[in-house]
Amino acid sequence: MIRAVLVAALFFAPGAALAKRTPSGERAKPEPRVEEFDIELPEIPRLPALPELDFPGIEIDLPRMLARASRHGGDEDDDDDEMDDALEDGAAGGVEMDRDSKAKIYKINPQPTIRIPRLHIGGYDSDDFENRTASAQAKGRGAATLEVKGPVTFQVRAQAGEVEVVASDKRQVSVTLSDAPPDEITLSAFGDRVEPSFRGRRTLRRGKLRVELPKGSRLDLSSMSGDVSAQKIGDVRVRTMSGDVRLSGVSRVDVQTISGDARIEEAAGPVRLHTVSGSVTVATSGAAPQVEFQSASGSLDWSGVCGKDCHLSAETVSGDLRLSLDPKSSFELSYTSHSGELRDEMDLSVKRAPGRKHGMASGWLEASYGKGEGVIEADAFSGSLVVKKR
Repeated sequence: MIRAVLVAALFFAPGAALAKRTPSGERAKPEPRVEEFDIELPEIPRLPALPELDFPGIEIDLPRMLARASRHGGDEDDDDDEMDDALEDGAAGGVEMDRDSKAKIYKINPQPTIRIPRLHIGGYDSDDFENRTASAQAKGRGAATLEVKGPVTFQVRAQAGEVEVVASDKRQVSVTLSDAPPDEITLSAFGDRVEPSFRGRRTLRRGKLRVELPKGSRLDLSSMSGDVSAQKIGDVRVRTMSGDVRLSGVSRVDVQTISGDARIEEAAGPVRLHTVSGSVTVATSGAAPQVEFQSASGSLDWSGVCGKDCHLSAETVSGDLRLSLDPKSSFELSYTSHSGELRDEMDLSVKRAPGRKHGMASGWLEASYGKGEGVIEADAFSGSLVVKKR
């Protein structure tokens, strides 16, 4: 509630008794009267937060990758009585039935366009490999192998080269570079962290780098445009601009991309995904996945079980969210949008359908499936949500 103070001037009344006179007999100017009115402003649509991107060592001036977050909406009907009737029927934007799949489609009223600002991600260190004292080193031409005591953290930077990381039963770190001149490669160990260098430089500039790590090792990778893949290792942290990311059978995942796509399969631990325009496909194992997805225009395709202690949070401005759930799932769903729609192919129990308040759409829907043990939160400003059985 906002209290607005309006100042209005009074008109002169024709009767002499309504106007004050000065000692000289002239009429005095009427005094302004202050009137107070209570004005209730409509809700302002909330734009989902842009993903926070942390790219250490990469400096770019990101161009305008997103021109618009949503399209212009149509005219709105401000008839409150009509909206009350719509609420009773199920949704302000209307509920439709897909005759082919028998899915319920909840429509959200469109809202005005909002533009996405430019982003800036800042800066690379010197490309020279830091002059530090390593606890162990191994060198080779085109390949190198370093003996280790057990799982390690492998930290690598790449400019345009591709990186493939796989697990091994051996207690060693092995790297092989192909599709590039056989330059000298050095593996340096700093405690349980291992870093490669190429001709004394920390950054892989070209070629394909194959890395073998002991099982349970961790990967920390920053890349400009090369693709990244990792299989059956432990925690993975990836920062890439336009390269694609492929992960399979890994534990904890933390991936941030600008325009690269990501595919994560058989993720056993928490998954955190932040993109600008890249699309993401995720398949989780276990009944209690922890997934966080944030994007500006990227879409999410997720499949898995959402049961007790499950928490799936997905936010996108103009991308779509598609969730394929195991029939054994049990969850509460909260969906927010301003011009998208919910396509329900699971026959959800809808508790609160989209409504309109004071002439504007309130695109918020609550539903449940099964016992409602897990939590799914979806926020798509102009994108849509699809919920279906796997």
